[in-house]
This record gives sequence, C-alpha cells and structure tokens, in this order.
Amino acid sequence: MKKIRIILLFMAVFLIFLVTSKVSAAEETTKLLYQDISINEDGSITVKEAAWLNGEYNGRLRDIDFQNTHATTFTGIYSNFAGNTDIYNGTSMKDIKVYDISQENFHSMSDIGNIETVYKEVNSASNGQYGVYELTQKTYGTDFKIYCPDNKNKVICIEYTITDAVVVHNDVAELYWNVLGDQFEEDVQDFQVLIHLPGEDSDVRIWSHGPLTGRNQILNSRTLYFEDTNVDSYTPETIRIMFDKKLVPSATKKSNVNGRDNILRYEQMMADTANRERENAKLELENEASQAVLELEQDPEIYYYNYALELVNQLDEQSEQKQNFLDRIEKTKDLVNENWKQHLQGTLENMEDDNYLFLDRDELEYFKENIEEGFDQEVKEEYLKKYKDLEEILNVKEAEIRKNWTIFVIVINSIIGVLAIYILIKIINERHKFKGQYYREFPTGDNPNVLEYLMKGKSTNIGFSATILNLINKKIITYEQTPNNEDITLILANEEYTGTSAEAVVLNVLFKLIGKDNRCKIQDLKNYGKTTNNARKLINKMDEFKKVTKEETGYKEYFKENKRTIIYIILAIINYIASVWMAYGVFYGLNNQVLQIFEYVIGITILNSIYLIIGCQNKNRTMKGKEAYSKWLAHKRFLKDFSKFDEKDLPEITLWEKYLVTATVLGCADKVEKRMKMYITDTTSQVDTSLLIYQSINLNLTRELNRSVQKAISNSSSSISSSSYSSGGGFGSGSSGGGGRWRPEAAVEVVSKIN
Repeated sequence: MKKIRIILLFMAVFLIFLVTSKVSAAEETTKLLYQDISINEDGSITVKEAAWLNGEYNGRLRDIDFQNTHATTFTGIYSNFAGNTDIYNGTSMKDIKVYDISQENFHSMSDIGNIETVYKEVNSASNGQYGVYELTQKTYGTDFKIYCPDNKNKVICIEYTITDAVVVHNDVAELYWNVLGDQFEEDVQDFQVLIHLPGEDSDVRIWSHGPLTGRNQILNSRTLYFEDTNVDSYTPETIRIMFDKKLVPSATKKSNVNGRDNILRYEQMMADTANRERENAKLELENEASQAVLELEQDPEIYYYNYALELVNQLDEQSEQKQNFLDRIEKTKDLVNENWKQHLQGTLENMEDDNYLFLDRDELEYFKENIEEGFDQEVKEEYLKKYKDLEEILNVKEAEIRKNWTIFVIVINSIIGVLAIYILIKIINERHKFKGQYYREFPTGDNPNVLEYLMKGKSTNIGFSATILNLINKKIITYEQTPNNEDITLILANEEYTGTSAEAVVLNVLFKLIGKDNRCKIQDLKNYGKTTNNARKLINKMDEFKKVTKEETGYKEYFKENKRTIIYIILAIINYIASVWMAYGVFYGLNNQVLQIFEYVIGITILNSIYLIIGCQNKNRTMKGKEAYSKWLAHKRFLKDFSKFDEKDLPEITLWEKYLVTATVLGCADKVEKRMKMYITDTTSQVDTSLLIYQSINLNLTRELNRSVQKAISNSSSSISSSSYSSGGGFGSGSSGGGGRWRPEAAVEVVSKIN
C-alpha cells in the first residue's frame, strides 16, 4: 500500500501542475476603476467606487486603508506637510454599501449611482455565490470580499464614508488622500477620479502624486478631476485639494497652524521635480527613438520599422528631431515591405513542406502575427487567406491526432482493464480454492509470522506480537504478575530453545535488548522506544524480523516471483502519463477548456488508481500457497462465527490459546475473545477451575501484549520519523477489548461465580 500511496501522490502532483500551469498563466487587469468623491461639510468624504473587471473571476477583493500606520506625529513644521503625518489619517469608515450595475448600462462616471442590485453582508460565502460580501474590519481600514462571478457581467460598486478626512488649518482646508493605495493587486487600464466640493471656491487648487502619466484639472469652481491610464499594480495615486475652509464649517480636525504657504511651497518643489523628471523622460525617449531609427536603417525589417515608428510618434510635437526621424523611417518603407513579404513567403513554404508534417498551432499563430505587423493592406489580405487555408488543414490534422490519441488511450485502458478483470477473477478463485465454508482444524503448521506473510504478502508488528503469544503457547515463555498487580513479567523458561530465525529475533528483543536475566516486563516493552537510540535499535530488530520472516516463507514455496504485477503497474503509469499528455498537448491546444480537461484527467486518475489497487492485490501465490490461503480464510470464517456455536460444537478449551494466536494474525481476535469470555463466565464446576483461571489470564495477557507491542513500535516510529518501519493503523481486531489495563482479579471473579 505504501507504493500505491507514492504512485497516487505522484499522479496528484502531476495533475496539480497541469491545471495550475494553465490557469495561472492569464494576467489579471481591471478594465476601469472610477471614483466619485464628495467632500462633506463635517470634513468627511463619501466615496463611490466602480470597478469593471477583466477575465475570469468569482468576485472582487478590495482593501481600503484610511490610516497610515507608519505616519509620524504632526507638529506643524514644514516637513509635516509632505503628507506622511497622522493628521492626514481618517478616523473611521461608515455607511458601507455594495451594489452593482450591468456592464451594458455603464458608460461613464455619471452612471455610478444607478444602483441595480444591492448586496447583502454575510459572515462567510463560497465561490460561485452572487450578491453577497464579507467585511474584515481593522483599526486602520476595511477589507472587502465581494462575490460576483464574471458570468453576471456586472460593474461592481462600493460606497462608504471616511470621517475626519479633511484637515482644517488656520487659513485653508485641505484633503490629502490616497485614492489608489499601494495594496491594489491588479493593473488598471482606465483610472478616473471626480471630486466635488460642498460649495464653490474660485481659488481651489489640486495636485496629484504618482506616475508622471497622471493628469489633474479644475472643471469648475466646485468640481475637480484626475485621470491616469495603464497604472501598474501596487502603485499608489494621491490627490491633494486646497480650498476655502468655510466650505467645511462642521469639520473637527484642526492643525492650529497656517497651511497655505507650506502647501504651496511643498507642491511647487514636487512640481519642479516632476517637471525635471518629465524633461529627462523626453530626452530618454528621444534617445531611444534615435537608436530605434538607426537599427531600422541597418536592418530594415518590419519589427524594427513598427518599433521605431511607435517611439517616434510618442515624441512631443515640439521635438526638433521628430520630423527628421519620420523622414528617415519613410525612406526604409519600400525595402521593409519587400523584406516582410519575403519573410512571409519563406515561412509559408516551410509550413507547406513535407505535406504539412511540421505544421503546428504555435507556428501558425506566429505566421498570423507576422502578417498583421505589415502595412501593405493588399499583401496582408492575400496572406490572411493563405493563413485561413492553413488553419483548416491544421484543424483536420489535429482532429486526426486527437483520434489517434483517443484510440491509443482506449487500447491501453482496454489492455489494463482486461488484466484487471483477470486479476480479480484470479483473486476470487484463489479465495475459494477450498470449497467448504469452515475449516475447523489448523490448515498448516506454520508459525504466526509465516501465516501473516501468507495471508497479507508482508510482515508487520502483528506477526511479531503473535510470535510472542505462540512462544507462550509452546511454554518457551511463561509469565507472572508483579506484586502490585500493575504489570506482567515475561520469563524465558527454556534457555536452550533455538526455534526459527524469527523466534530468535523475538527472544533477543525481549530478553537481551529490553529485559535482562531472562525476564522482561510488559511496561518496559511498551516504553522502550521512547528514546531515539532505543528506537533505532528496536526498528533495526523489527526490520530483521521482517527479513527472516520473508526468508522462512520462501522455504514454504507459497509464492512465485510476481513480475506481472510490476508490469501491470508500469502499464498503469504509462497509461496515466499518456492520457494526461493527450489532454495537455491536444485538447488544450484545440479548445482551451480547462474545466473539461480537469474532469478528463480526474477520471483517468481514478481509473488508474483502481487499476493499481487491483494490480497490487495480486500476490502471485503458487498452487500450494493458494490452497493454504483458501483454507486459512475458511478457518478465519470459523473463528469469526465462533460466538454463534453451541457449547457442544466448540473446540476443546486446551486449544483456545492457540486459536487466540491465529485469530490475532487473521484479525478476528475480538470475536474469539468475546466467545471465550462468555464460555468461561457460563461454565459450571464440572470444568477444571484452574484451567478456566489460566484461560482468563491468557485472554488479558493477549490483549495487553498486543497493546504493548503496538505502543513500543509506535513510540519508535515517533522517535525516528524516517524509519522504514511503520505501525500502520494499529492491530485491528487483535487489540480490541475493554479495560485498558490488565486485570488479574478477573480470574477471581470467575471462580466466585462458579462457586
């Protein structure tokens, strides 16, 4: 099962890589972001924000901070007017509203207030829901999570009020506000802000800080405007408005200093800096344009032509070099056009070679891009027709490829499916090799460790525990209770006993590694693996036990080499990789339907998982192994139905201890133990009392010993996480039974009931 888990993990990782590599490739942008800001008489601002999103999405995330947590304290000095002091922080956000407008009804800033659907605040929601939102309130801002899938075709709107946004100085009032914070995660193609004063002011001023591409203007004495395009993500945009303080008579946030001169001084300095940057940008653009024109003259190709023309067209009309550059570009036009046509013809001939053998989607799209780069319209139309002809040929070719891949995957799955059915039939026949329902006797004389390997095809700590019980049954080991009745001590009764290699490992663990003087306490066994050093020793011994168990089973000739299972696993992996590659390389290129590909690959993964599990169940037993396996299954059915038999049908009580040993290996010890307890409780005095006491103690010992071995191995696995041994899911039925601690007084209770 460990190998199966590793293979399935590999499949899952490969699947995740396939899906995420495609889904995450798209770059998210916001088509437009509009803000309508009203300054209120109490110094608050009311913001209405509309966002038109691009691409695929489940809704919108928006983090709005009204305070700068890194702001310094405002003291009234000139440097405080740079905008990074606490006086420019808002106090709170209130009157939150979320709604949307249909994209078809949204045309300009004036449409923001045309509410169509009002959203409801909820504590939690899931992807795919519509018309709800979650809020995360913080001391410095609010995070919005708005649910509106892209198939609704909506413009998502937020409305809120920030208190104490306006600062009132002794002479003027101002709003210094970050309209697009540095936490905005998407690029914005079209960003516009409209600001309304609460009244008219003929001396109002506006400044903006951010990319040099931003523009601001005064529309009238109470309306101001700011815009920018193609704003990169995480790029802050800030506006500053200075106006008559009489317009905000109820504002409470006051600086108690004059602000006008400081504001003008600071903004003039920022304007001078921006102007220098703009001038440097113009010079840099002119240098780039000059270099591009020179490269075009040296290599008159369509790419250099378009690049040079693009840069030159960006130059200011007052540029002394612009016309010179345009003239030089025009001189290369005929040669560029000729080279472009030759390149198109060469690309076309390459794709037509060898009966379109090497024609693929990427090359065809590259051909189309080259066509569209040209400026000769007649030639473009000619080659676009040829492009469409090639596209038809490619569609037929891809359909044939898809057909061949589909046939290949079907054939592979059919082969593996037939093998799976064959293995299932083989497993069923193997289980019913012995035709009877029950096999009351012990089918073979195998020790419990070999029996476990026969039934499971592997060795575990259950076989180790059962080997100890078997040694007790054979009187090689005896036991006694400690004086305080809290523990059991195992005693090596026959020091001359050699036994099998597996038994030698068990005796070595009990009486040399853990115990001493031929005595081993159950509690010492349970706690031995808690230290790293002891854990390594115990793990090594367990590995040795499993190794010799495999060797002892080999002598029995129960198994033959299982090459078919290995081949089967290899075929399943090839099938999985081929199927995924089919989806990745063919379906995606044709349809770009990620969800359908995901469902297809999930189906293949489930199918291959079933194949692998069935394939790994084939233990490849010999005829002798099949007969022994089938009889032991019948014996297991006998043990599982042990509690249903009448007393006259029960085996002799002297065999019960051996039944407990095999029931532990076969995973049905709980049912056997339950029936034995019932029999001991109900039996009258005609049965030897000492024998009943002995069996009662044995039941408790079996349970406690199983738990102790489990605990020891568990402690060792915890101490060495990289160990090759694992305690798995426990002992199954072998460790069942109530109580928790061994109770020798249970035997006394039995005797009192008999008397």
